Amino acid sequence: MPVRCGIDLGTTYSAISWYDAFNHRVETVDLDSADGRKILRSAVYFPGADEDPVVGDTAWNAAQQHPDRVITGIKRSMGTSFKTAPIDGREYSPQEVSAEILKVLTRDGGLFLGEEIHDVVITVPAYFGDNQRSATEEAGKLAGLNVLALLPEPHAAALAYAVENAVDLQERYLLVYDLGGGTFDVTLIHAKKVDDGQAGIGLDIRTLCKAGNRELGGLDWDHSLAELVAERVLQEHSLDVREDPDNEPLLLDNCEKAKRHLSRTNQAAVVADAQNHQVDVAVTDFEGQTSDLLLQTQALLEQVLEEAERDHGVSKDQIEVMLTGGSSRMPMVHQMLENVMGRPPFQYRNPELLVTIGAAYWAHLLGRGDEAPGDQPAVATRAVGEDGVVASRDVRVQLTDIGFAVGVEVQRPDGQGSFTSVNTVVVSDGAVYGQQFKKEFATVFDGQTEIQIALYEGDSENPDECTPLKTFTITGLPEGRPKGQRVLVEMGYDDSGILRGVARDQQTGQEVEILIDRK
Repeated sequence: MPVRCGIDLGTTYSAISWYDAFNHRVETVDLDSADGRKILRSAVYFPGADEDPVVGDTAWNAAQQHPDRVITGIKRSMGTSFKTAPIDGREYSPQEVSAEILKVLTRDGGLFLGEEIHDVVITVPAYFGDNQRSATEEAGKLAGLNVLALLPEPHAAALAYAVENAVDLQERYLLVYDLGGGTFDVTLIHAKKVDDGQAGIGLDIRTLCKAGNRELGGLDWDHSLAELVAERVLQEHSLDVREDPDNEPLLLDNCEKAKRHLSRTNQAAVVADAQNHQVDVAVTDFEGQTSDLLLQTQALLEQVLEEAERDHGVSKDQIEVMLTGGSSRMPMVHQMLENVMGRPPFQYRNPELLVTIGAAYWAHLLGRGDEAPGDQPAVATRAVGEDGVVASRDVRVQLTDIGFAVGVEVQRPDGQGSFTSVNTVVVSDGAVYGQQFKKEFATVFDGQTEIQIALYEGDSENPDECTPLKTFTITGLPEGRPKGQRVLVEMGYDDSGILRGVARDQQTGQEVEILIDRK
């Protein structure tokens, strides 16, 4: 069976894992990391027009000499029209830069495993919308990969935990606090063991509610610490290192190292520039400087807790917080969560690798579909029986997510003889996969022979504050009809997260299929 891998395509670091079917466990590929970790810097260096891009620590270090040739943090720009500044006369899209990272991950993974890697599951933040997911899938295609699925990062973390603890797992409410390098998600997941009539163990893992910020992560802590360090250097050495943009890569690199150091000790020395101007930063200074960032995550956490109790009857006393993402290691995060929840969070495995581990399980599960027709795909997990004997148990998993609000653009009279564009929500935010929604609209002009159904992702009435998805058109309508003709829009996410539906002219029965297929 060809190997199928799970990839955590991160803002600052990425990783690739695979399921070892012989030993019934997931392994993570050893990558070329300067500090020996199984992660790859999500940095891409374009050395010259006739040279291949370089990815990883070498690219990150090159930024200190060639900042205009190194791209970092590209994940935050996925799904946007962003282009890099010209490099050797060429601009690069986020998909193209991400594809270079994926190429290196799968190349090194293939060398490690001894075979080429084509089939992958790529993880995405829970709060990535359709455009961001589409861009991620395109990056995979540009890298020559078959993207089996895009798996939300909290689902991947919960999946890894649930599969590896399936024997003892009965029912748990897991709140996945995912603070990565560039994005933040907080997701409440209900995981329970179910009887599906087959041997082994059945697991049902479903999202109840979620919140997040696509532009909040460890990078912001690094930049905030860099501001503090720059101010200290100015006070102590009468030099503003921010005036020379060439100092920024070195300063940010040293601030990231100091951030990690301050997770273990009370003080760190930070070198601010190539002239070795250095200042000492205490952990209390760092936490005070970045407290506003932590409060942003707390606000989203409390939003999910409120929704959990209001909409699902789940109190915070029933919820356990699980950490994932490298930035979740910071003591300030642990303390905040303990203050809010009344007990400390728990860390399962390495939070930097947990997402790629879950993605590897899912890649293997998806790949089992053709091998056992009629059976739900399973993954084996090791378990210790009452007699102390280690055996394997088949585990089957059903994942269920929730979607974002989707609306239709309509023209609303403004009372002055003109019209205003308004986004009218049809699919409510947090809609469970499999749920369908209906809303009826009316034409606003006489003589319309076609009707455009423009879809937007978001629950704001202002289309400019939402993300345009796609426009569908009902055509072939008879001429001369007066305005006010009724149009029914029915749509929702299917069990796979694909937006499906129909828009139908009620008088003629003319309709158009609504389909937005993202993995």
